[in-house]
Amino acid sequence: MRFQTRHLEPPAYAHPSQMLAKTGPLDNSLPWVIEFRAVGTPITIQVQVKDSMILGRSDAVTGFKPEVDLTSCDAFAKGVSRKHATIVMRDDKLMLQDLYSTNGTRINDVTCAPPTEYRLRHGDEISLGRLRLQVFFAVVPAHTQPVPPIILETNPLNGLGKHVLVLEDDKDVGNVFKLALDMQGYRVTVVANAASALNTLSTVSIDAIVMDLLLPDMDGFDLVRFLRRQPNTAKIPVLVVSGATAGYQMGKALEAGADIFLGKPVAVEELMRAVKAMIAQNAPARA
Repeated sequence: MRFQTRHLEPPAYAHPSQMLAKTGPLDNSLPWVIEFRAVGTPITIQVQVKDSMILGRSDAVTGFKPEVDLTSCDAFAKGVSRKHATIVMRDDKLMLQDLYSTNGTRINDVTCAPPTEYRLRHGDEISLGRLRLQVFFAVVPAHTQPVPPIILETNPLNGLGKHVLVLEDDKDVGNVFKLALDMQGYRVTVVANAASALNTLSTVSIDAIVMDLLLPDMDGFDLVRFLRRQPNTAKIPVLVVSGATAGYQMGKALEAGADIFLGKPVAVEELMRAVKAMIAQNAPARA
């Protein structure tokens, strides 16, 4: 059975010139991974950036599933259409376009007139019907370049076969990290939870760990503390990459035993430099 999107309220359209321009260090670079945080909920959706991404909700009858599926955010009740809006890459910028949705699309409380394209920036808030989403560029390049593929300027043999374990429950972020590390000559294993990470660490030799703090089965701080207490993992360098950028969270991660803390958005080149530095510094200790 298909459900028609409820009409909540008539939209009042605005021109792109009415948008408040937000500027910042991320505005000149296309992100590789974009993060949507549903306001008032713990739900976060991360997707790898493509040429075009539809925002909406899935349809079990037709099998349709948008690139940014908001079904888990109570999308139907909040007036989100199946094909509500789209994000496209245009002239090295991300643009948001309403797809003649039933209940309209807004950026920072400015209503988007279909099919006009509106600039989307890091830190914007978009509303699809009554669903409010904060937009963050989670993984970005250090320099403006096409997305994808990932192109790094550093020596592709920097990794020299060193084995890096990436602990990231978001598939798109994990894929981006793996691709970047692969291209630098590292061997990479990606796992989605702490249990899988611990199993990997017990069976293979790992030279560095890259992990998020928000894990589905264990507190990230507790995992770092646990690794530091085990003889086989005590000396493995740990790089924490997290959206929890407050000084308290960073200090807590370092106190738990992490070697380096990088806040999101993180530039891939910055990630590569941190991994290289950790492994180089740790080499004498593990020799």
